[in-house]
Amino acid sequence: MRKDLPMRVTTELTEREREILRLIASGTSNKDIASQLFISVNTVKVHLRNIFAKIGVTSRTEAALYAIREGLTQSSDLLALVPATQESPAIIPAPVETKNKPNSFWIAALITVLLAGVVALMVRTTRAPSIAVASPASAATPLPRWQARADLPTARGGLAVAVYENQIYAIGGETSQGVTGVMEQYDVASDTWIKLTPKPLPVADINAAVIGGQIYIPGGRLASGRVTDVFESYDPRRGQWERHAPLPVALSGYALVAFEGKLYVFGGWDGQKFLASVYEYDPGQDKWSKRTPMPTARDFAGAAIAGGKIYVIGGYDGKEALTVNEEYLPERDTWSQRAPLPAGRYALGMASVADIIYVVGGEGNTGSSLPPLQYLHQQDQWQEFESPFSQHWSHLGLVPFQTQLYGVGGWWNDTPATQNLSYQAIYTILIPVIP
Repeated sequence: MRKDLPMRVTTELTEREREILRLIASGTSNKDIASQLFISVNTVKVHLRNIFAKIGVTSRTEAALYAIREGLTQSSDLLALVPATQESPAIIPAPVETKNKPNSFWIAALITVLLAGVVALMVRTTRAPSIAVASPASAATPLPRWQARADLPTARGGLAVAVYENQIYAIGGETSQGVTGVMEQYDVASDTWIKLTPKPLPVADINAAVIGGQIYIPGGRLASGRVTDVFESYDPRRGQWERHAPLPVALSGYALVAFEGKLYVFGGWDGQKFLASVYEYDPGQDKWSKRTPMPTARDFAGAAIAGGKIYVIGGYDGKEALTVNEEYLPERDTWSQRAPLPAGRYALGMASVADIIYVVGGEGNTGSSLPPLQYLHQQDQWQEFESPFSQHWSHLGLVPFQTQLYGVGGWWNDTPATQNLSYQAIYTILIPVIP
């Protein structure tokens, strides 16, 4: 704590500020806080400035220690989120007992945090105490980081998958009987599925994104094979669907992300050609606007956010699966090329956790199964990670949930799939500080 500022009581904090402080104490990044609370990263930063001023701290570490001492978090430990890679993680130690500790304890804890960072650089590999790290195994022997969850009730591919308030929503897609509007909700805590009100317009080859508590799904391929410009959203709190301003053009097989309160739709198929178009949707105005096109026209690419930038990766141009990796800066409306995929792929599952982009499944040019990959945007490098399967898995939904990834549905060896697999992307390490 800063000694030049008096201690503030937590009752001065608003409920939203207390919620953000609890997330800070659990090691959650600004980006993940924004995602969980459905606010922009800039709004998170404004809240942090207000919180720091109210409680008299100048860093996230001090704020986390304060939250624990004041009982704002259920855990008595600080949590360090560590990417599940073979690189050396940074380990943040945490006090086990935090009540009525002298100032020397808190100073010692902060010093230990700094020393831990130095020690981590000397460690080649670290294993999480709660998760056994195994060497690569065959598809017949699932890896500890991969877990089979309750099957998706309706087998389908080309579906949209989204996360809202600890629930995963699987919407639309194509079954063995054809295009469907079915919507099923998965509760992660209970590992169970329920059916909800179906999407009014059944479509496939779609994606979903969440803004302000609404799950948005643009366009898609109809049962007739035509593509549509119809734009629908679902409100999980009211259990209702509604329509919005239609897409500027009919689209399917596009890539989609939500960024700073707006939707971005990249490329796709308009029924006649592959597109490089980029459209931005403002929910507040219910209005679409055109942005600078991608350098490469394609459909079935993946899109994800890392480091405040949008990456649109892979895809199909009518001739082959692409290796392209293009980086988009929405505030500048500019594109740049980044390290390409090791091999071309499209119809992939793609999502980011802790600023690492994960790619799972997809179709390639060789007909062989494609290994899961992760993209480290700061190093502009790709590397493989463990695979639980040797089959073709494509047209799936891949979404982040807290420290895990969930791969849902898709086409499994050219058959509609009920797959629901989770991958532990981030380790949680608890290390006590002994005063």
